[in-house]
Amino acid sequence: MAKNYKIRVKVEIVESEQEPTEKQIETGDGQFELVISEAQALSIDDCEQALLRTNYPAIRAALANHLSEMSKKNYSLR
Repeated sequence: MAKNYKIRVKVEIVESEQEPTEKQIETGDGQFELVISEAQALSIDDCEQALLRTNYPAIRAALANHLSEMSKKNYSLR
């Protein structure tokens, strides 16, 4: 019987004392952060773009990790 896989996504938007960042920062464990200004946080378009920019590398990292694990698993079953 084939196994099923669960995909989880958690998005948090919280206040921060850090300065805004230009690029996403990988914090480990497949998590990425981007610090935006208060003005950006108040703009739906800017906030949406920040979320999408942060989401992309997280998705790519999760997919790369998943496919690597699947490759190892399939190789060991042969």
